[in-house]
Amino acid sequence: MHYTNAFIRGKKAPFRGVFKYKDASGEWRQTVRTLKAQGIAEAKRELAELRLELEDEHEREMEVAKATMTVDDYLDSYISDLDRSRSLERSTINGYRSYAKYVSNGLGRVRLSQLNAAQVQAWEAKLLKDGLSSVSVRKAHVLLKSACEHAVQTDLIPKNPLVSVKPPKLEAPMPNALDDRRRRALLTYLDAAAETPFNLAVLMALCTGMREGELCGLRWADVDLRGRTLWVRRSVARDNGKYYVKQPKTRSSIRDVPIPRVLAAKLKARRDAQETELIVAGITPSDERMAQMYVLGGVDGSYMKPHGLWRPWKELADSMGLVGTQGRRPTFHDLRHTFATFAITEGIDVKTVSSILGHANAAMTLNIYASADANAKQAAAATIDEVMERRLSG
Repeated sequence: MHYTNAFIRGKKAPFRGVFKYKDASGEWRQTVRTLKAQGIAEAKRELAELRLELEDEHEREMEVAKATMTVDDYLDSYISDLDRSRSLERSTINGYRSYAKYVSNGLGRVRLSQLNAAQVQAWEAKLLKDGLSSVSVRKAHVLLKSACEHAVQTDLIPKNPLVSVKPPKLEAPMPNALDDRRRRALLTYLDAAAETPFNLAVLMALCTGMREGELCGLRWADVDLRGRTLWVRRSVARDNGKYYVKQPKTRSSIRDVPIPRVLAAKLKARRDAQETELIVAGITPSDERMAQMYVLGGVDGSYMKPHGLWRPWKELADSMGLVGTQGRRPTFHDLRHTFATFAITEGIDVKTVSSILGHANAAMTLNIYASADANAKQAAAATIDEVMERRLSG
């Protein structure tokens, strides 16, 4: 450790030496020692000597740490430092802790200084053999690789053992979207159903492709009914069983989304209902008050929690016998896939769909949805047959 700044505190004995340094997370820390010197000149000499002693002491501690620190010890320290730095969302830190458990089960007791590529490859192979998805194994790999890279930068290990290890290939997820017939059936149901926050959330997901947390975090300040546009500016996330409102994790997630007419009418009815509730409660529904209220929340200013959508959606999907393109009941998130698949099938350009979904780029949208529509494939096959037959007969 290098004490980048050292100074004397006090104008007369007893003087105190203050030594400042940055810890592993980049946070400034300080160590304070009382000096024996009686005069300022003597105190300066003692300060310089003590600074060298502290740095030597730290070097010895580092050597001991290098020899004895396990992967478990270091990974826990690494994640804790990231948490204290407040540079990442709480949900991200919780995800790191979850994936650290996979590391712990196979490599936790291995000394960090002795970790090698062969051990990592064997660990990843066992996780896959035990049934863990390639997505989860890859995330655990990325976490361990990042931690080891930081260990290299802080001189705990000479090189990163994961540099030569390739993470497992990701299995391309196939969207379990509703086909056009089932999507129409759901829209018909929603048109006739009671105007509840849940039914509105389902319609919004179908019409905008918004995620559950984004729907729950939508305020009236984010909705322009006259201009038929809404803005995704926040999301409701979960941290250790508790929900909180957060900013989207990427710039592309902050976006404007067009509101179809059918949805605009339902949103207008929802706003009118909330204003009526306020009047009945003896509260004036001013523009300022309404702007801060959540579209799916209560008139007390509370927001709907994402888990409040999952159970009623399961019940609705089961009651309607809804099955997605992958042959299983769709999740609420699959309504987002349904929107994207429908939009692309109807000829909306991929870049626009990508922008509406909040994807980082159009390539990401193409990777997920390029092969999502079975009817489009059948139509293409019929066209190819027609062309080939015409050429052969000619």
